[in-house]
Amino acid sequence: MAATYTPDILRKLFQSSFNLTQWYTFLQYFFNATELKEGPEKIIGSTSNNGYYLGNIDTTDSYRIGLFHYNITKGSVANRRVGLRNLVKSFINPTWGEFDAALVVFDSGDHWRLSFICDIKGEATSPKRYTYVFGSDDLLYRTPIERFNFLKKKGISFENLKTAFSVEALSDEFFDRYREQYADFIQYITGKRFVKVGSKWEEKRLSEPNAALMGAFDYNEKKIRDYVKKMMGRITFLHFLQRKGWMCGDLNYMQNMFENSLYKNDYLDSVLEPLFFGILNTKPAEREALFADYDWDKSLLNEWKDIPYLNGGLFERDKEDEPESRFPADYFKRLFQFFSEYNFTIDENDPNDAEVGVDPEMLGKIFENLLEDNKDKGAFYTPKEIVRYMCQESLIAYLETNTSIAKDKIRQFVLSPEEGVKDIPENKKPKLLSALENVKICDPAIGSGAFPMGLLNELLHCREVLSGDHYDRAEIKKSIIQNNIYGVDIEKGAVDIARLRFWLSIVVDEETPSPLPNLDYKIMQGNSLIESFIGVDLSKLTYEKEYKKDKGEISLFDDEKNRLQKTVSHLLSSYYSCNDHNRKVKLQQEISDTINKQLEAQAYDPTILARLKDINLAENNKFFLWHIWFSDVFNRDDDKNGFDIVIGNPPYFLYQESHVGEIADLRSDKDYTIAFGGKLNAYKLFIANAVKKLLSTNGINCFIFQNSFLGDRQAANLRKYILKNDKIIKIDSFPERDSKKKRVFESVKMSVCISLIQNTKVDSDYVFPVFVWDDKHKSSGLSTSFSLNDIIAIDNIDYTIPRLRPEYKTTVIKLLKKKGISLKCIEGELNVTFHKKFFGSNISNPVILKGASIQRYYYTHQMSQGQIDYLEEEKYLLEYGNTEKSAHHKYERIAMQGMTGANDKIRLVMSIVPQGYYLANSCNYILPSHLIDLYCLLGFLNSKTINWFFRCFSTNSNVNGYEVDNFPIPQLSPNAQATISELVKKVIDAKRTNSSTDTSAIEKQIDELVYQAYELSKDDIKIIEQ
Repeated sequence: MAATYTPDILRKLFQSSFNLTQWYTFLQYFFNATELKEGPEKIIGSTSNNGYYLGNIDTTDSYRIGLFHYNITKGSVANRRVGLRNLVKSFINPTWGEFDAALVVFDSGDHWRLSFICDIKGEATSPKRYTYVFGSDDLLYRTPIERFNFLKKKGISFENLKTAFSVEALSDEFFDRYREQYADFIQYITGKRFVKVGSKWEEKRLSEPNAALMGAFDYNEKKIRDYVKKMMGRITFLHFLQRKGWMCGDLNYMQNMFENSLYKNDYLDSVLEPLFFGILNTKPAEREALFADYDWDKSLLNEWKDIPYLNGGLFERDKEDEPESRFPADYFKRLFQFFSEYNFTIDENDPNDAEVGVDPEMLGKIFENLLEDNKDKGAFYTPKEIVRYMCQESLIAYLETNTSIAKDKIRQFVLSPEEGVKDIPENKKPKLLSALENVKICDPAIGSGAFPMGLLNELLHCREVLSGDHYDRAEIKKSIIQNNIYGVDIEKGAVDIARLRFWLSIVVDEETPSPLPNLDYKIMQGNSLIESFIGVDLSKLTYEKEYKKDKGEISLFDDEKNRLQKTVSHLLSSYYSCNDHNRKVKLQQEISDTINKQLEAQAYDPTILARLKDINLAENNKFFLWHIWFSDVFNRDDDKNGFDIVIGNPPYFLYQESHVGEIADLRSDKDYTIAFGGKLNAYKLFIANAVKKLLSTNGINCFIFQNSFLGDRQAANLRKYILKNDKIIKIDSFPERDSKKKRVFESVKMSVCISLIQNTKVDSDYVFPVFVWDDKHKSSGLSTSFSLNDIIAIDNIDYTIPRLRPEYKTTVIKLLKKKGISLKCIEGELNVTFHKKFFGSNISNPVILKGASIQRYYYTHQMSQGQIDYLEEEKYLLEYGNTEKSAHHKYERIAMQGMTGANDKIRLVMSIVPQGYYLANSCNYILPSHLIDLYCLLGFLNSKTINWFFRCFSTNSNVNGYEVDNFPIPQLSPNAQATISELVKKVIDAKRTNSSTDTSAIEKQIDELVYQAYELSKDDIKIIEQ
């Protein structure tokens, strides 16, 4: 009978108010529910007095789904996410038996929610609720109709139900289609479009550019991309307002407005811009005059009279909005048709409770993926479950320090506020609320705002339960944004997006429209790492200069300093809530004048002063004035100068030759000394910035960044500083994974870690935990712990933090104590890029071995990937014959793969390479030494013991030379060396004859001799062989 439910019948059902009789029929015929109760059974002991059990469904794959119905009222537990767990408890009832999942209707009268709730029996996993909201005859409900048609065709299985309620699938689909709409507008202007070629996106010219529009943007394609992003962002924002009923009361107003417009061929300039700038950014009393000034159609004023004035800046007219921008009508027709097919939800989803639709968090993901060159800058969108975990852990750490409440009670309170608040003593609640109200939070690489938005939601949930039943959700949000949240990003596009998300977060909870706050000085553009210009320190601009005449010294008088700082803080605070355009312009000028006066008072070189005055100090990509724009944070009444929480996902890009000027500025700043050493990766600078500059005393830093921090020599200086000067609360490590679903960042095979660090010094015997997870869901893995003393015992040079189980430590230390020979591992002499001109196909020339050619105990000319290259030796030696490595091909040497799979059981792959072979830089090699026989050394390096040792310390797929150098190779007698050497030669001979020959028996003998050399016990051997 499910076949009788056509798309039109489903749409009518979803558009109608909830009717229990119709729902019984639907359950019976669509879901094949044969175990329905004759009438609803009231749920006894429910947190709601209006909960009913309707029966259950047995799916085709033998899962039992409970069927429930709740009549809910505004403000009831059932209507609040925090009450989900209490409702779930009532589903598990001895009278009905246990359910694997539940299908629940929550009927509030004006609309009804259909939720699929799973994981309701798990103790470790929170129940997850996925919801459709129905009951509006203005909406088309395309997605649920498509999903229920899918169920009708595929059958009612548990997996199919999860697919039908999947938010992730909708998110991916919406992003792909949104990107196509965006690309259409870009191509219309520039003639260019990104198209997928193989697995990569490449920009191609597909049509002629629009000469007029290109000229209007000075042929600057980045400006064009930013313009289109902002235009589409504004339109998207209005679809959320439409969902609130604030667009003339029509839930499909944006599409209807286009369909009924007389200006389809000039829609942006004639309709959208008057709406943006003349209505949403203008007070009602001033609208008519503005329409007259711009010669806009005044008849629109009456149609739009009820659309609210929003303030805030999203709809302010920018310089880029001034030129005429005409697009063919079909472009906006397609755009509004696309938007009309989706449900825009007005609540930001969390990982455990999601409405199936386009929510503000999804919007952040979309825009962040469109940001300029994100992957080139090493910026990746952080999954929401990781964001939430980091936000909660940061807040827990902050509250543990700033309240006297027991740690277990703080943790329970943050993770589940409604439950946890019951265990907070009444006399401690005021201090807890005060700590929440006064926390200062910053993301110095804010992107689309995921982390501050996550903390906004965590603070909101915590403050709600402490406020009782009398609170204004929207006002609490405004308070949090004004007093607790700060952010910076070098990308203007990112700042625009982050501000949009915060405005949206306010709008969704407001009953009636009110002007939005101005976020110009809360979420700002700037270079977070630099607070100087051409070598001039700008961090003390708010200090008044005075001179002591007797010595001619400069002195900073606290009273003068405080006066200026208070002036700036007062102006910034006034600007935040100002909703009068003229007053805002005046305040901006006062702020600018105050800072410019101070620039002059500092008596800078006139040339520097002139250049500074040409830069927009509040919006540039050269530096950021932390101590001016966020002066309230660095001059707090409680002497906690700095942020309480610095959180985020800093970029991971390497500073190259193109950053010479910036590198010089960074190198001159002594606080960044700890980030230098080896290649300069941005994440190291951001960590140094947080722990040395931004954090208050006892402040919390929580970043997600490259896992190489744990063991890479290039991060050794940073690691040493943190281990000696800060408190590592915990580290979560996520090694590389082949499965996309297990990776933290699905699009890239990268190992990452999350560090939770407190800006306070601890004793060297303080122990911190390290968790090494198998996947991003943290479903399984290993846990261990270290003190500074442990780290020094293991590696007193680089202070490596290994991924060792506690019981492995003694084995590692036993190996390290046997180290008697120092190795020198060298990168292959031929760089496949720089020396490419010497590569050829003439087989009479020497062979170039690459990493893929090297196998355990043998090498091959049969490449699994790429081709065999030969070196034009004479030409190469003529140009490079005097270099250090130019003669190394004359030696018999050990060659190894320079990169192996991070998850491979065998990470070290090495062989002897004869004289005359050249090695590409995808190989590393070791030359012969008088200290140990080369064949004996190969036996050690290919042994289970050294492979296990390497796996304990390696954080990525590279086999770095310095890691090999650190291998604990013992000194052996000549006889012991000879014994191992002979066995190795047997393996090599066997592999040379037939590479697939089974040599495991001989290799087992080598392993046993290696165990003896280290004097390992049976327990040690068992650990290694596991």
